[in-house]
Amino acid sequence: MPLLIDGFNLIYKFPDLEAMMYLSQLNAARAGLLEKLKEYQKIKKTAIRVVFDGKKDKTIETTSEKIGKIDVYYSLDYSADYLIKQFIKKDLNPKMTTVVTSDKDIIFYINRFGAKNITSEKFAEIVNKTFAEYLEEQKLQQISAEKENPSISEEEISYWQKLFRKN
Repeated sequence: MPLLIDGFNLIYKFPDLEAMMYLSQLNAARAGLLEKLKEYQKIKKTAIRVVFDGKKDKTIETTSEKIGKIDVYYSLDYSADYLIKQFIKKDLNPKMTTVVTSDKDIIFYINRFGAKNITSEKFAEIVNKTFAEYLEEQKLQQISAEKENPSISEEEISYWQKLFRKN
């Protein structure tokens, strides 16, 4: 199920990114969110579109770009809310799209088209839980692989060589 994400609304739901925003590190916070979403996308294999308010950079009129497999949009002179509404309005099957936002106006609008909604707070929890589960799964796979292919240290090899030489 494709995700359409209200970028700045979600940034403030991750404490590390929120801190960057308060320190006026907009580009770092935006890049941090996109990195989290790239990792999430690798695990969940879902299409992601992120919409940010304004421009990517004060001097650049970029309206969109691709970061990994994530489609990123900048609203320029419009609001991100406006672009999100336009994406849903023009979507051939909006019922298949989940919009990640806590903005009540957007939620009210997308509900008219049957699009699904996850609040930014809930989605941040889902992302963090997904990462934790993925790391745990990786650890279990590593332990399982080590049991299947146990490794012997140099010290153990030396011990066994000495033991067999005595006989």
